[in-house]
Order: sequence, then C-alpha cells, then structure tokens
Amino acid sequence: MEVIWRNPAQQSPVLFSRKADFSGLKVNHLRVLPGELAEHILTRNEITVTLSGSLYGSRQTAAGRTQRGKSAVGKFCLFPAGQSLQAAWGEDFECVSMLVSPELLTQTAIENHLVPRVELREVYQEDGSLIQQLGLALLAADAQENAGRLYIDSLKQTLLLHLLENYAVNPVTNAVMRGGLSGYKWRRVEEFIRENLENDLSLAELAAVAELSPFHFIRVFRSRAGMTPQQYLMRQRVERAKELLVESDLPLVEIGFRAGFKNQSHFTTLFRKLTAVTPKIWREREAT
Repeated sequence: MEVIWRNPAQQSPVLFSRKADFSGLKVNHLRVLPGELAEHILTRNEITVTLSGSLYGSRQTAAGRTQRGKSAVGKFCLFPAGQSLQAAWGEDFECVSMLVSPELLTQTAIENHLVPRVELREVYQEDGSLIQQLGLALLAADAQENAGRLYIDSLKQTLLLHLLENYAVNPVTNAVMRGGLSGYKWRRVEEFIRENLENDLSLAELAAVAELSPFHFIRVFRSRAGMTPQQYLMRQRVERAKELLVESDLPLVEIGFRAGFKNQSHFTTLFRKLTAVTPKIWREREAT
C-alpha cells in the first residue's frame, strides 16, 4: 500500500515503531507524521486503536457511495478483509494496529468448535481498551526472551475469541463449552505440566491433554486453579527449583535450566517475586 507523507524529505516520517509478526497476526505500535494512505483493498482484517491524533478514513459502499469517518482517541475501528479503504491524518498520529488473516480466524474457530465460516463486520468507534491492552501485551511478549509459547498463545486466543464472539457477521455458537477440569482431567494436566517443566509448553498441548478446546481450557483452568495456565506453570517451575536447591548441590544456573527457566536472570527475578528471597538465600536458609 502506498503512503504519501507530508513532511520534509530529510526527516523520517516514522517517529516510533514497534512490530511483532506472529503466524496470521501482525501487531504494530506506530507514531507517524502527517500523511495519506492511498485507496487499497484489504487482504486481511485490519483493527486500529487510536492513541493520539485523528485518522480520517473513507470507503466505498456496495452501492458506490463514499462513507467517511473520523477516529477518536481510545476507540477502535475494524475493517474486514476484502474492503477498500483510504485514510489521511493531518497531525502526528499514534495507534496500535493489528492485521488478522481470514485463515487464522477460520483456524481458531475450528479449534474452538465454532462455526467455521467466519466473516467480521465493520466496527466504528467502539471502546478499544481491551484490544489495546492485548496488542501492547503481545508486542511486549514478542520483545522478551523469557516469554514462552503458553503466554503468547493465551494472549492470541483471548484476542481472536473476543473478535469472533463480538464482531462476527453471523453469530458464532460454541458446541462444546461444557465440562471442566475436575477429577482425572485435572490430574492429567498437573502431571503433564510437572513432567514437561523444561519444555516450552503451548496452549494447544495443554488443551489436548484436557480434551478441551484451547479457549475453553483457559476459562476452566482459571476457574479450577484460581490463576492462568501461565501463572500456574511459573509457580510449578519455582516449586521444582526449590526441590533442587534443597536436594542437590547443582549450580544455580543449572537449577534454573532444569526448572524450565530460559536464563538465570528470569529464574532469579521470578523466584524472588514468589518467595521474597533469591534462590541463593533460599538454599542457605533451608540448609540451616
């Protein structure tokens, strides 16, 4: 897509930029100088949350009429794939935007036992706080070496199911939203997590163990455990580290790796957060 910038040639039009590219999902946090986006056909669903400034957009309706709108700070707009779009902004403009492929929406719907044929509707000036929060969290996770697949998967599922449940053209129904994690299913999940603490676990793996759809798994897990799967996993890794600190003479770095932490800094930071002391002090205290 072509952008016409209204700034001196020697100055970069992009004042700030953060980007994350996941499979089927791109997230951007941008602040740019005034410019104009030429009319183009969207190949993906585009979501834009305005953080500052104003964006003026226009589109052609099926009847050939031109519809125009202006963005508002804190609100979001959703433009479905296949729609034509033209936009302009006469001042510095900052936003969080997301590009969601139709294929990813279909895949997510199928995995969660929803209607597989998914089309999103146009949305203008609705509250963008949740989408903004999820977008910024995905950007932060992508930039962190310590963010595991389970955390990123959970953020993506929350975002995609929010779109499917609230902004689909045709209502989506969940055929399998019953059952929880009591009894043997909970024990299977607990055992699987304990046996795989050193691995970068995914949401799909845990949901498969529980024989639940990914998004339903997140909901019932939180109800059963009182925390998210990611929080539970981190606590179990700290518990494994405690055992190794007391029962072995392994170096702290090795204990961190065996408990599933990617580096010593992450191990020490999380251990202190959950125990109020460092691994070294914990070992010394428990040895006395």
